[in-house]
Amino acid sequence: MSKELHLCVVMSDSYLDIYRNIFNQTLPREFSTIDILHIRDLDSTPGLVGEENFKNINYRRLQFVRRQMTTYKGDNLLVLDIDAVCFRNFKNEINDLLENNDMVFQRNPHYRTKPYCIATWALQCSEKNMDFFYREVMPRAEALKITKEMWDHIYKTGKSAPGKWFHHLDGKQTYYDGDACVINAAILESDSGKELNVALLPDTYTQDPIGGSRLEDCVLYQCAGNQGATEKAAALINTYHHIKAKVVLDK
Repeated sequence: MSKELHLCVVMSDSYLDIYRNIFNQTLPREFSTIDILHIRDLDSTPGLVGEENFKNINYRRLQFVRRQMTTYKGDNLLVLDIDAVCFRNFKNEINDLLENNDMVFQRNPHYRTKPYCIATWALQCSEKNMDFFYREVMPRAEALKITKEMWDHIYKTGKSAPGKWFHHLDGKQTYYDGDACVINAAILESDSGKELNVALLPDTYTQDPIGGSRLEDCVLYQCAGNQGATEKAAALINTYHHIKAKVVLDK
């Protein structure tokens, strides 16, 4: 029996216009429903990595993914950021990639030590992945809730913090500044993470505003960076029209 691919997204108020006017308009209709976590009591500038509201929103995003896996146990889950535009159907491709992989990610072209971009992230809703979240992801994610004042108090009082509240992806002990660091560290720095079958999506899932190396085959463009919502919306619209004009749908 084939698995269903369920789509979930997380957003705060800053993303509402992007969701309504851009993301929802370009998302293929093969996704008949979207599970949305709309966080209304916190907001943050899109892409403002490390800011406290941003980190708290990221924590809730990981909680949401964990709940979605439980809800759709036995199926597959696709997690997308709102700041993306799509150019063709891709459910079957994602499901095919998940036949032999526990998780697949968009390639992160910006950070060599953090190769997995969770803005476009698909995973099996399996016991293996749920156990990985319980043992490795959520304990690390707890650090996203720690404020600067709380960290200062920990250091002033000499209290020790759990080892999983830090990562060493860049060769030194570092705070987590968002959910991308949490996922990359959980995969790359834990024994159970190294047992996962993890793959990167093809370059047709791109962050290149001119479409990347496979422009005619482009599936999705994700707009990375910390522009304000207005600037990000304009960048998404401009890129969509540029790539859409070059995409070949009937190859």
